[in-house]
Amino acid sequence: KPTHSFAIPSLFDGASLDCRLYHPSNDVTAQKAKGAIIAHPYAPLGGCYDDPVVGSATSELVKLGYKVLTFNFRYS
Repeated sequence: KPTHSFAIPSLFDGASLDCRLYHPSNDVTAQKAKGAIIAHPYAPLGGCYDDPVVGSATSELVKLGYKVLTFNFRYS
């Protein structure tokens, strides 16, 4: 489950970018920070941050101590 969910507003139009941030449960601030950004498959063909591959990759990286950011691409 994501630690934080938020939206980043666009500077160019009214659309926003939905984001999720995951922190490992054993997060120690004194440790050297490790992070990853995971993008989902091609959005016009149905990809989103709920994709099972995104979830699996996120889960494995969080277990390894990474902070992970996922987001939904937008398209028109």
